[in-house]
Amino acid sequence: MNVYNIILKFQNSLMLLVSHIEELDSAVSLNDEEEVLVWAYELIATYRRIKNELELD
Repeated sequence: MNVYNIILKFQNSLMLLVSHIEELDSAVSLNDEEEVLVWAYELIATYRRIKNELELD
């Protein structure tokens, strides 16, 4: 994988994390406990997937 593809993949991953954080923030603002749990789980799962894909420690 060349450097450009790595940077593009990292950029896309960061954008996905930002999206999940925004959804979580919205759920917290609305005091929607179920949505908070859903988006917190999605955020953690996405972080772990990205960490594994990019082989970060």
